[in-house]
Amino acid sequence: MNYLKETKEAKLSSRRNFMKIMAGGLAGISMVPVLSSCAKSESQGDVKGAKMMAVVALSDAAYGAAAPKASLKYPFQLPELPYGYNALQPAIFQQTMEIHHTKHHAGYTKNFNAALEKESQLQDKSLLELLANLDTLPQAVQTAIRNNGGGYFNHALFWEMMKPNGGGQPEGKLARAINRDFGSFEAFKEQFSKAAKTLFGSGWAWLAADASGKLAIMQTPNQDTPLADGKKPVLGIDVWEHAYYLQYQNRRAEYVDNFWSVVNWKTCEALYAS
Repeated sequence: MNYLKETKEAKLSSRRNFMKIMAGGLAGISMVPVLSSCAKSESQGDVKGAKMMAVVALSDAAYGAAAPKASLKYPFQLPELPYGYNALQPAIFQQTMEIHHTKHHAGYTKNFNAALEKESQLQDKSLLELLANLDTLPQAVQTAIRNNGGGYFNHALFWEMMKPNGGGQPEGKLARAINRDFGSFEAFKEQFSKAAKTLFGSGWAWLAADASGKLAIMQTPNQDTPLADGKKPVLGIDVWEHAYYLQYQNRRAEYVDNFWSVVNWKTCEALYAS
């Protein structure tokens, strides 16, 4: 029994020393426990069950600047569009924009709030913290937050990533990064369009950046976000059928091609530089 006790204490000491080393190596990086039970489980020697907050790829300040009409914390409010429902015509017709915003985005907002209503321990977490740490959330609401919180986040950015008389090409730091990582803007545009056109079912195509600033094109199903993969969204396109079907029916490729005429590169540049 003494041997077993000493062995257990040695293992605990080793784990504590490892955590101290990790803490020293991660100085300046925010790693906050998401559940109050973490400290308790570690004191009992059960570090396996401890859940830690991941480093969020996008700051609240950067998201707030990119989507100024969106909420950062519960209760979430449906953000107003930064332009009229008919402002993106002919690329996206008025009826599509109106239904997309007042029905779909409004539905995600309502259901997101409903998922958090009885989870008081989550209500002080920011939108970005929740979406970057989905696997730490209670199982009872994990899927609802993933779907509806993701839908809230994605659409609030999507509206700002478009503008009337948009298009053209990015400038500055983002333009240089695109040339570096894709060879040219045209090569990037071709790869992004292919990702948007070929994604099976419903979801999004993204241009996203990792912590080093390296760009990559991603496909995410449903309302998943790049945040869950530790990446920062720079440009996104919604390829759920509700985003285009009233106007384009099954011609998703035509919708994607026309999307380039309304891209708001200023928002994308600000996101990348943040």
